[in-house]
Amino acid sequence: MKKTAFTLKPTKQSKGFTLIEVIVVVIIISLVFSVLSFALYSSIKNSIETSKSAEDLKQKTLFFWDAQRKFYTSNYIYLKDNLLTLYNTAGNNQGLVKSTFFLKDGFLWYYEFPFVYGDPSFYDEKNAVKLFKIKDIKMYAVKDNQQFFEFQGLPDYIVIEIDGIRMVLR
Repeated sequence: MKKTAFTLKPTKQSKGFTLIEVIVVVIIISLVFSVLSFALYSSIKNSIETSKSAEDLKQKTLFFWDAQRKFYTSNYIYLKDNLLTLYNTAGNNQGLVKSTFFLKDGFLWYYEFPFVYGDPSFYDEKNAVKLFKIKDIKMYAVKDNQQFFEFQGLPDYIVIEIDGIRMVLR
């Protein structure tokens, strides 16, 4: 059997890629890149939104826990026009303290005074702590199965609704 050498001779058609082939490859690569970048952007946006809502839920949970603790140790409560003042022993200071939760500029604020003297509706805005932003708040006291949006004394329980989340303090 006779062996023949196999050689490729360059022809005019096999010298390189045509301009159309290069453009098609660039378009395919750019489409793949745009789909991947959109997916990455969407996942980053969703993770930021999840992080914000988790932080918001954490702040509301801490508020409800702190309000429950203060209500449980209260010996007098003043409620009027979304201002809730509790005279309690669960404050950050020792002894009986005045804890006030109030609404201002769409935020819920907290003020604590180490003495229980004076007007229960008084609070010092300069020393108050901004808790979190709220859209809607509703607070009322319940005494003998009657709702009171203005109340002084010791109710059976207090209902606080913030942005559709309802908390009953007993």
